[in-house]
Amino acid sequence: MTLRIGQLNRQLVEGLQARALDLLEIAALVYCADAAVSRGGSADQKMGKKWHRRFLVEMPVRDPGFWYQESVLLALEETLMFLSGDRFEFSFLAKDEPDAERSRFFKFGPESSWEPHRILMFSGGLDSFAGAVEEIIEHKHRVALVSHSSATKIAPVQRTLYKALSDKLGRDTCRHIPVTAQLRRGTLREGTHRTRSFLFAVLGAVTAQAFKLDRVSFHENGIVSLNLPPVANVLGTRATRTTHPQTLTLFSQLLGKVFEDDTRVDNPFFWRTKADVVDRIAQLGMGDQIVETRSCADVHNQTKQYPHCGRCSQCIDRRFAILSKGLEHLDSEEAYRVDLIRDARPNITDREMALSYVRNAQFFEHTVPEQLTQHFPIILEAVNYLDNPPGTALSTLTRLLNRHGNAVMSVMRKASGAQSPLDFPEQSLPRLFGSLQSSVGLATLPVASVGDDPEPLKPVTIEIDQTTELIVVDERLEFRKNATFDLLMVLAEEWLRSIGKGLDPMDYPCIQSGELAKKLGVASDETVRRRVQTARRTLAKGFESAGLSVDKPEELIENLPWHGYRLAPDRVIVRRSNQRSIT
Repeated sequence: MTLRIGQLNRQLVEGLQARALDLLEIAALVYCADAAVSRGGSADQKMGKKWHRRFLVEMPVRDPGFWYQESVLLALEETLMFLSGDRFEFSFLAKDEPDAERSRFFKFGPESSWEPHRILMFSGGLDSFAGAVEEIIEHKHRVALVSHSSATKIAPVQRTLYKALSDKLGRDTCRHIPVTAQLRRGTLREGTHRTRSFLFAVLGAVTAQAFKLDRVSFHENGIVSLNLPPVANVLGTRATRTTHPQTLTLFSQLLGKVFEDDTRVDNPFFWRTKADVVDRIAQLGMGDQIVETRSCADVHNQTKQYPHCGRCSQCIDRRFAILSKGLEHLDSEEAYRVDLIRDARPNITDREMALSYVRNAQFFEHTVPEQLTQHFPIILEAVNYLDNPPGTALSTLTRLLNRHGNAVMSVMRKASGAQSPLDFPEQSLPRLFGSLQSSVGLATLPVASVGDDPEPLKPVTIEIDQTTELIVVDERLEFRKNATFDLLMVLAEEWLRSIGKGLDPMDYPCIQSGELAKKLGVASDETVRRRVQTARRTLAKGFESAGLSVDKPEELIENLPWHGYRLAPDRVIVRRSNQRSIT
């Protein structure tokens, strides 16, 4: 394959250690092997033995002593096994020419003193575009947008979006770093490309290292990251794990070993739905660019008239999000070959895809943790990598899925409220779903009423008084100057700043563990984690001792992976002790 990272200047590249070039070659070889060996194709629909392959890889490297370390080999092989479902076993030789010309991997750009704050993987989809917009506008960051376009139709999309960002927000706010990763003709025998995200993460990490940064971000909504199977046979290697919490943890562990620093790969949008993502773009004043983004999986059949097929799961997900937020004026229905609501779906696979998506959303809307783990036990793989107590992590995931389900079903309720399912074309989504509902004795989908929603939890009030160094929780539980008081005070002040900015509660920012350590005057992130755990236990015992009935008090302090800590915006109300006298 041809592999090139563009636009980095020669000075930046010369600073990269040889081990970084080894990693690039390993990622490229893995991607080639993945593409060259078929999993069995459509004839193997029952997940037969060909789906799980075994690769024995022997290759020369510049630093064989490093790659032969047991911990490094284990990290590399474990990462690829979880990501692809395949087993890769490596053996390494010393490279004959360790100082090979670096231009083999890099297409040098002009000399420049420009430096980014963040490295973002930029696909040209809604989520990655929203990530760039938020980083530049909300966080005032300069961003490097690393793009890999495997299809020629996507590269112009990425360039158009980059130009829109640069023109509207300023030339110095971002730079586009295109990557070429092209397989030679005749080598492609497997199209699932499960290891593409490993190659993509490595490209991002090497770019970050060139700029002396240690963080790479994939922006992808949490529903896609979890990727619970939309249809019964989407299991194992068929379900992508690109931004799954375990994948990102394994990426970070491996890259940390390679670069001997705290390099991490994260997903800042894990706690958002697709509806949250499109709404964020509109809120930040870039809604006119939504139409330029691309979500469709059927890239090869895209046309100027129909950039979206309307049939694949990505198109279905995108369209539900747009309609649920009332943003259809920013994403015309004429751009979809098949309209989500009005058009028939004659292909049986297309019908099952759309119908299963809605069935799942209907389940998610009102599910509770116990039901969720019973129906989707695979979700427990994510729970164990979210840096929260398992119960807290599962509850937070459930609320995320509740919001996604509500967004989807609000669109279906609106459609069924406007006209009967029988008035829609045969094999259209409302007709199919109406028939399904009737077949199980539920009639057509009811329009939501106040009684359909679960009763919200009563918020907990936190009243702070810095003068007397006192925090009062729910008017009965007091905390004076101690470790828990310090933590609550810092988190409460951030809550007050957020409400003062008029932010939507779910957009209240977190305080990253490193920043929180500085504010608390402690030495490490680990100390912060212990402080949080202690505060959660102290709150739970305090509520019990004071006779206060609070559901899951340990969840009042949230930890959003890769973001940090905050007071739960939907569970807490903060006020200063003198607020009542002022008002």
